[in-house]
Amino acid sequence: MHQPAYSLNFCVKQINSNANFVRSAFVPAASLGIMNSEFSKLEEYAMQTLGQVPEIVRYLGRINESLALEQFRENTVLYLGRTNISRKMSSLIAIAVSSANGQKDSVSLHFRLARKFGADPLEILDALKAAKMVLMSNSMSTLQSTLSIFEKSFHPPEKREEVEIIINNIKKESGLDAVPETLSALSRISFDLFSEHLKEKSELMSPLSLNSKSVFLISYAVSVSLGSEICAQTYLKQYIRSGGLLPEIEDAIAISRFITGNRSFISSSAILRELSESVGQQ
Repeated sequence: MHQPAYSLNFCVKQINSNANFVRSAFVPAASLGIMNSEFSKLEEYAMQTLGQVPEIVRYLGRINESLALEQFRENTVLYLGRTNISRKMSSLIAIAVSSANGQKDSVSLHFRLARKFGADPLEILDALKAAKMVLMSNSMSTLQSTLSIFEKSFHPPEKREEVEIIINNIKKESGLDAVPETLSALSRISFDLFSEHLKEKSELMSPLSLNSKSVFLISYAVSVSLGSEICAQTYLKQYIRSGGLLPEIEDAIAISRFITGNRSFISSSAILRELSESVGQQ
C-alpha cells in the first residue's frame, strides 16, 4: 500500500514540481503577519490544492505558527494526502462527516472541494442522505438497553410473524448474519416505527448517482465520527462485502478523525479570529 507523505517537505516538493501553479492567487505570508519561509511555502501549497489558505490555518498562523503548521500537516496526512480513495470520494466523506457534526463552515469548504474534484450535485446529495440515515439510526442506540423495560411494561407489538419475514428478507438481501440490534429492538417495541425506519432506509440508502459501495464507505465514516458502534459494524460489513479493501477503509477512518477533531477549531473560529487580531495589534 502506498503511504501518504507525512512531512511538510512533501508539500514543498509538490509546489516546486507543479509548473501550472497559479502564483497570482497566492496570498503572501506578510498579509498574515508571518514571514517564515516554511509557512510561506505551505501557503503556496494550500492555494494549489485547496484554492485558498484555510481560515483556521490563517488564524492559527497569527497566534502560533507551529500549531498552524501542525494543522495543515494533519490536513495533508489525514485528508487530502490520502491515496487509496479519490480526492472526490475524500471530499464527499468530509461533507457527510461535517454535516453530521453540524459544522456549517466545514461543509461549505468541503463542498467547494468536492465540486473542484468533479463531484456532481447528485453525488453530493447521496453523501448528505447517507449522513442523515446514520444520524437517524444512531438515535435508536438506546433501544436495545431499554428493551427489557418496554417488554415488562407493555404488551408486545402485533404482527410478529410479519416482522420475522421482513427481517429474514433483510438478512438475505444484505448478506448479513443478523440485522442490527437496534433494528431488532425497534421491531419488538413498535411495528409502526419499525416499518417507518425501513421506508427511510430504503429511500436514503438508495443512491441517486454514487454506487452502493461508496455510500457504505461514507456511512461507515460518519458512524466512526459519531461513535455509533452498531452502525459502524453494519456499514463496515456491507462495504467489505461490496469489495471494499483495508487501505480504503484506513483512508475513511483518517478523514473521519480529521474532520471530527476539527470541530474544536471550526466551532471556535470567532474566538480564533479575535485572538489573531489581538496578536496582530501587539
